[in-house]
Amino acid sequence: MSVIYMDRESIETLTEKDIRDIIDENSIDMKYGTLHDYYVGRHRILRERKKDSTAPNNRLVNNMAKYITDTATGYFVGEPVVYDSQNDEFLQIVQDIFDYNDEQDHNMELAKQCSICGSCFEMLYLDEEAKIRLARVPAKDGIMICETDSGFSTPMAFIRTVISKDKDDNIIRKVEFWNSQLVMRFKSINGGYLNLLSIEEHYWQDVPFVEYINNEERMGDFEGVITEIDAYNKVQSNTANYFQYNDDAILKVLKLGDVSSQDIADMKEKGAIILEDGGDVDWLLKSIDDTALENYKNRLREDIHIGANVPHMSDESFGRNLSGVAISYKLWGLEQICSIKERKFKKGLQRRIELMANILNVMGYTFDYRDIMPKFRRNRPQNDLETAQIVTMLASDLSRETRLQMMPGVENVQDELQKLEDEKNKDKEEFGVYQNFAKAFQDTANGTEAVEDGQEGTQ
Repeated sequence: MSVIYMDRESIETLTEKDIRDIIDENSIDMKYGTLHDYYVGRHRILRERKKDSTAPNNRLVNNMAKYITDTATGYFVGEPVVYDSQNDEFLQIVQDIFDYNDEQDHNMELAKQCSICGSCFEMLYLDEEAKIRLARVPAKDGIMICETDSGFSTPMAFIRTVISKDKDDNIIRKVEFWNSQLVMRFKSINGGYLNLLSIEEHYWQDVPFVEYINNEERMGDFEGVITEIDAYNKVQSNTANYFQYNDDAILKVLKLGDVSSQDIADMKEKGAIILEDGGDVDWLLKSIDDTALENYKNRLREDIHIGANVPHMSDESFGRNLSGVAISYKLWGLEQICSIKERKFKKGLQRRIELMANILNVMGYTFDYRDIMPKFRRNRPQNDLETAQIVTMLASDLSRETRLQMMPGVENVQDELQKLEDEKNKDKEEFGVYQNFAKAFQDTANGTEAVEDGQEGTQ
């Protein structure tokens, strides 16, 4: 459980013992371990055992979980989030902080963890140079405590756990309890008692953690189709078992009298056999209904894609030169889950900017976090010619900034606008130099003609 709810009075009166109890009661959640295992390819099929130890036991992992997460995450934030604001100073400072933290990659990892586990946390802190840093906290390592009577799930405290080992191979468990004013730090060794090490104040004026959720239920993108993934793995493994069994099939010899093992070995080696009257040689094979088996596998795969709302991108229909409308129809289901992702992720980004504004205002600024608005762009297959034509047709109706946001490949609209302005100024300067050169050339030409005329008159 990554989020628990308490009333404000209880949160404000928590004792050291209460904090330890909360940590102990919520520190183990097998869900996150299972989901992570499926993403990296450690599926249930790998633990399957056959009753007959001599039977083929192929255990094939078709990692549909990773495919679903990578496809959904790439579609959602493969095109980096862009930010818009009328406050250029605030936007530039925030953008510098984001660049310092490699925010685009950071957002991608947050979105990937949300896709796998259903939620993820982000910690904001100040480094040694008093610069704002962003750090990802996996759902299994954090507990957000929110106010029960708040319709907005207002964070009231956060518990962060970090587990490591020292040089003597002892398991060190460090726990931090954060609220809006201070942080309490605990430590235990090899699962022992959590000792309080220190209590420190901080300057964030809020709990410096953000929760990002995949959906309101905090479910991962492939969490609902794990049983179907298991079934697909099993049928693929059994298909391999059938073929391996038939490759190693048992030779059946009928009515050939006294046939020894050496005789059979000679038959296999020489590839020939003399049959007596009524004798026969055959293989014991398992029959396979290829059509039914392939239909079953195709149905399972289709159900996985439907259940996860992630299309089969290797389908041959995606290889055609489709229009934007046709692509949108094929990606309709994925677009729906990404619309939910976007609204949830946007709330997290706005809280991140709010916490950043709190620190910046402590430093002397007067920024309002609501002045910056994040905007998302889908990383969908593009018909670039069609997009360019649409943007061109909207030139009289939309601003250049808005049109640039529609263009794939434009990561920072403000930078692009600045480049356009720089190029415009450079063209003006070059044009001015050209005009001056042309005027000077003309003046020189006129002066030369005047001298020549004067010389002719003298002669």
